[in-house]
Amino acid sequence: MERYKVRIRVEIVPAGEPQGSDGGDGSLDGIDEEAVETISAEQAASIDDMEETLLENAYEVMRRALGKHLSEVSKRGLSAGPDQPA
Repeated sequence: MERYKVRIRVEIVPAGEPQGSDGGDGSLDGIDEEAVETISAEQAASIDDMEETLLENAYEVMRRALGKHLSEVSKRGLSAGPDQPA
């Protein structure tokens, strides 16, 4: 039976910087998170199964990427507090 891979990828990268570059100046590296799940052809043909697979994986990947990004922002002291411009 044929199987399909569902791949969800989230990248949070600084605009205008080459991928994977930190420039040595304290700028943030890109955050790259991915999830891959293999599903059956029957699941791939079902809108309900596909929707569930996509939403569950997307949520987890987004949460991991966001957590890593905010951790890096916090470590580098770049968070915009209430008295700092965004």
